[in-house]
Amino acid sequence: MIVVLVGQSALASFFKLCMLLIAFILILVASYYVTRWYAQSGFVHRQNHNMEIVDTLSMGPNRQICIVRIGQKYIAVSVCKDHIRFLTEVSGDEIEFEPKTETETRSFQEIFKEMAGRRFTSDDHKKEK
Repeated sequence: MIVVLVGQSALASFFKLCMLLIAFILILVASYYVTRWYAQSGFVHRQNHNMEIVDTLSMGPNRQICIVRIGQKYIAVSVCKDHIRFLTEVSGDEIEFEPKTETETRSFQEIFKEMAGRRFTSDDHKKEK
């Protein structure tokens, strides 16, 4: 009775549902591949070797002092919500550089296995048995 009032058969409704699911899956797959391409293309992490933020000091909400390397010169700037102002030029001898440490990159799968292994081999789990 309801099918007649709507004007569509159950088969047509099922077909529309299947088409919507297929379209949804295709959109998900396309977005996955576009995201991977975008991340690998270099648009995200484009590094410029002429400019670099060397150090930052937070002075409060939306207020920072930054030391920026531009070429071979170092300048101190204040960064606020609405503007950036030049403070002074700093010589490279006055700046103390900390050695850069490389961080270890691990896949999510490795981290998950490690965390799951810890959970199931913990002392609390052994006490329950």
